[in-house]
Amino acid sequence: MSKILTSDCVPTPVGRLLSLGADNISRSADWLDYATTTGIGPGDIDALIAMACDLELHRNDRDGSEVWAPMHAWRALAQLRAERAVGPLLGLLKADFNEHRIGNELPHVFGMIGPAALPELAAFVLDRSLETFVAATALAGIQEIGTRHRPLRAACIDALVQVLTPHPDGSPAINGFAIVALIDLKAAEAIGAIRAAFAHNAVDMSLAGDLEDVEMALGMRRRRVTPRPNWARLAGWAPMVEEKSRAEGLGRNDACPCGSGKKYKKCCLV
Repeated sequence: MSKILTSDCVPTPVGRLLSLGADNISRSADWLDYATTTGIGPGDIDALIAMACDLELHRNDRDGSEVWAPMHAWRALAQLRAERAVGPLLGLLKADFNEHRIGNELPHVFGMIGPAALPELAAFVLDRSLETFVAATALAGIQEIGTRHRPLRAACIDALVQVLTPHPDGSPAINGFAIVALIDLKAAEAIGAIRAAFAHNAVDMSLAGDLEDVEMALGMRRRRVTPRPNWARLAGWAPMVEEKSRAEGLGRNDACPCGSGKKYKKCCLV
C-alpha cells in the first residue's frame, strides 16, 4: 500500500491534496492556485514529487479523493516551475504510460516548468526504446515549451528535428508525432528534415497525413496535386469508422466520425 496513504507524516500542506478530489480538478487551463489554496511553496517540492509519482496512489480506489492527489501534485509542481520534478515525472510516464491523465497533463506541466525542462525532454525523446505513447507525450511537452516560451521555439524545433534523423530503430509513429508537434509550432523551417523523413518512408501517415498534407498545414502549398489517401483505411481502423457511421446514420456531408473535423466524404469515406 502507498506510504502516502498509510503514513500520518505526510507534510502539511501537501497532505491537503489527498482530500481535494475531483471537484477541484478543472479540465481547462484555469487550474487551482495551490499556493493560495493550500499554502504549498518551494519547500514542498520533494513531497510533491513523491506524491505525483506514487504508483499505488495512482491506482487507488477511483471512488476516493486520494486518486486525484497525484494530479493536484504535478499541477502544483508546474506552478512552482519545479525543474527537479522533470526527471521523476518522465520516470512516471515510462512506468505508467497507459494512464490517460498522465498523457493529457504532463505536456502542459513541462510547458509551464519551461526552459529547465527542455534539455531533459530533448534527450529523453532520443531513446529509441520508448513506447509510442510515452514518446508522443514528451514530444508534446517540447511543443508546449516552444509555444509558451517563444525565445525557446528554435531550440524546441531543433529537438523535434533530431527525432526525425534516420535511425535503424526509428519509429514511423514517433516520427509522425514529431511532425505533428512541428506543425503545431508552425515550423516551416523544418521542412527539409520532414521531407527527408518522408523520403525514407519513415513516417506514419495516419497522424499528420502525407507530405502534401504537411506542406499545406505549414502554409507551403495551397492544394493537393494528388488524390488524398484514405488514412483510416491505411491505418487499419476504417472498419471501426464505417461501423460508427452506419450506426449514427451519417451522410457524406456530415462530420467524419474519426474526429478529423472534415466532412465524411473528404476524409474516411471511400
